[in-house]
Amino acid sequence: MSETDDLRKRLERLGVGLGLSGFRPKPVAPAEPPRPREAIEDWVSGREVPTALGPCFVAETRYPLQHVHGLLTLGALLEHGPRALGSLAGERFDGEAAFQQFAFVDTETTGLAGGTGTYAFLIGVGTFENGEFVLRQCFMRDLPEEGAALLAVREVLQRARGLVTFNGRAFDWPLLETRFAMNRQPAPPVVPPHLDLLLPARRLWRLRLRSCALSSLEANVLGVVRAEADVPGWAIPGLYHDFLTYGRAEPLRRVFYHNAHDILSLATLAAHLCLVAREPVATLRHGEDLFSLARRCEADGDVEQAATLYRQCLRCPLSSKARREATHRLSLLHKRAGQAEEALALWQALAERGDYQACVELAKHYEHRAGDPAQARQQALRALALLRAQRYPDRRQLAEIEHRLARLEAKIKRSTDSGS
Repeated sequence: MSETDDLRKRLERLGVGLGLSGFRPKPVAPAEPPRPREAIEDWVSGREVPTALGPCFVAETRYPLQHVHGLLTLGALLEHGPRALGSLAGERFDGEAAFQQFAFVDTETTGLAGGTGTYAFLIGVGTFENGEFVLRQCFMRDLPEEGAALLAVREVLQRARGLVTFNGRAFDWPLLETRFAMNRQPAPPVVPPHLDLLLPARRLWRLRLRSCALSSLEANVLGVVRAEADVPGWAIPGLYHDFLTYGRAEPLRRVFYHNAHDILSLATLAAHLCLVAREPVATLRHGEDLFSLARRCEADGDVEQAATLYRQCLRCPLSSKARREATHRLSLLHKRAGQAEEALALWQALAERGDYQACVELAKHYEHRAGDPAQARQQALRALALLRAQRYPDRRQLAEIEHRLARLEAKIKRSTDSGS
């Protein structure tokens, strides 16, 4: 028997055969029928809107101006003009722009990375029309509907004369411009101003609040309480992915709710900021907020308003650091206004708390205004000791104080010599 025949027999005893004889393929289970895709119309009140690029889904809600959102009504904003927010927002409002002509925009996207791979699948636009606040939410039921949804948004925005967003300068509006460009559509001809409420919110509440996100402002400033129907922003891209992949439309109700509340909060936040700009002392109740606004007024050259706000914030509870800075800033405003007695009282109060800058100001006062070089030298020595006691003293300040001391000692010596 050859070695080949012997090997074949041994393989057969082990159950190994040659070729495909006796091979039976594993039976394949029948495929399950695909789950029916849910329609967004079954869960969100809206309608299919035809456009020149095809249909898209639009949910439209009309609110009366008396609708209360938090502590204010939506119509409260119409009592003010955008120019009131010029200083806080860092925006110049020329002409006769009115909030009736502004569009309030917020987007829900497939991610926060930006760029050409991020879609704005839900675009909410709020406008004041015929005594109502009209909210339109344009939704992409599938990615090919993007062009139609953008066209529907463009038809609303082209009537606007300004935008109100929250972080829209950095995210929402650049993203929309990118999506319009990707779909070979011109961006809406919206002219400035673009009022991004994130900037004035940070200028006012950054010292007091740990976060200036819109949800934080709703809870701590606007008095807005969201229902359980809301959804956190980080979960929104995943819900839309599930809708595209598995047809789950019911969870998207929470996304529409989230977007709607964001836009309503834009209107009431703008109204609250206008109240702050018009009547800051009557509107602001926290010392940190008054201090923040006072610094902004001082930077804009409104010295009288800044002094009023500094005095008011010092009547409120404040952190030691903010109280020291507010007192020092107010003293310098009194000094520039020629109000020496008021400034002197503030410097003396600060010096008692160990503030070396106040001691320096006292040294200047006694040397140049009171003509008392001995008292000026005493305050300079005190300032030098306080500064040297710091862990990392400012060398420039040390050199200035030492130079002042040398000049004062020379002046005292000349006075003593002349007296002799």
